Order: sequence, then C-alpha cells, then structure tokens
Amino acid sequence: MAQSRAMRLVSVAMKLILDTIEFFHSLRNQMRFGEFSRFPIRLHRFEVTNDSAECDWFMRPPDPWDVHLPPSLQQEHITSQALLDALKIRELIFSGFPQVQQAGLRMYREQEGAAPELMMIGDIERKDHDQRGVASPAMRARLYGFRFSLAGGALERIAPN
Repeated sequence: MAQSRAMRLVSVAMKLILDTIEFFHSLRNQMRFGEFSRFPIRLHRFEVTNDSAECDWFMRPPDPWDVHLPPSLQQEHITSQALLDALKIRELIFSGFPQVQQAGLRMYREQEGAAPELMMIGDIERKDHDQRGVASPAMRARLYGFRFSLAGGALERIAPN
C-alpha cells in the first residue's frame, strides 16, 4: 500500500517535471522572436504548484530596426509586443499544465542602473472565456484579467498591490 502510494507520488512528480520541460521548450520555440522585436523573451521566475502557477518575465527591448521610426510608433510596437507576449504566456501555461486553474503573471521592464519596473499584472483563471475573437490585444488582455496602464498607446509603470 505504501509502495503504491509512493509510486503514484513519483509518477505525479515526474509528470510535473516533464510538463515543465515541455513548457520551457514551447516558450523557447514559440517566443524566440516576437512580431515587433527580434529579441527572445526572458523569464525571471516560474513556479507551478498543484493547481496554480506564477510567472514573471521581462518585456522585450525595442527592436534596433525601430530606431528610425517616430517615437510614437516605437512605443506602439513595444506595447503591442508586450501585450502579445502576455497573451501567449497565458496560453502556454494553461495548455502545458492541465491541472493549473489559476496563474499569477507579472511583466517587468528592465532599466539600466535601476530596479525593474512592474508594467503588467495578471491574476488569471483557466475558466475565463475564450477571448481570441476580440481583435484588440489590449482588450483581450483586460478581459483575461491582466491589469496595466496605457497612456497615449504606451504601457506605463503600475504600482504593485
């Protein structure tokens, strides 16, 4: 009886390890490049428990090819990429970990010589309705439970709760 229980625990642990490996593999392959930035996504922290997950990552830096664009268009590209990344990370977590029912997601912007700024928070649940039919990435993100501040189409730092 004890041996059977131990084997089940080992099996559950191995499944979680394999699911985590697959998550990182999918993240690396699917998020190696963005639509508006050639830089890869960089995770800061990732944790999975029984039915929840937490993931912190850094916004992609602006693409070097955007340097000659007007500043407003540069900010639009940075914001669009950040929103698409948040939606994709949500999708990867829920598709990669069937037992996860809720996730706490945080996106930071790195600054040279300063602490990272919190740019987006997502307290999201699997049961949220599919929002893929919503055209605007910003609206989809809000409907899924992401909190962020936009000013003039650009993401702004938010205060943590």
